[in-house]
Amino acid sequence: VNYFPLKAIQTFDATVEPKVIENGIYAWNLPLLRFSGDFDFDERRRKLEFDFDLIELFGLIKIKLGRKEVAKIGASTGLGSANNEKLADNGRRAFFDWISADENIATARGGGGGLALWKRVDEE
Repeated sequence: VNYFPLKAIQTFDATVEPKVIENGIYAWNLPLLRFSGDFDFDERRRKLEFDFDLIELFGLIKIKLGRKEVAKIGASTGLGSANNEKLADNGRRAFFDWISADENIATARGGGGGLALWKRVDEE
């Protein structure tokens, strides 16, 4: 039973070019705050590098920003790591070092050192 309707959703779409990553906070199915950008995946190194350059509010207002600005907002809201700000300052991208993945669960170490866990949720 879910008594609190907020949820965090991160999506990766590798079927388009450039590949798209989105990270957002939703109330029911309404996006309250969503970051989006592009990503690259190096299979040999199992490293996913990404940049967010667009912020969307309430699914209505889209604000195009630079990497550094989005990294700062992400770090202050908890949607990103404070280390992402340092990476952006040095011209580098935020990243995940992938540990494992199957059809249901994925794990990775984030650029800030935290463990990232994803569970596949099929759209209804």
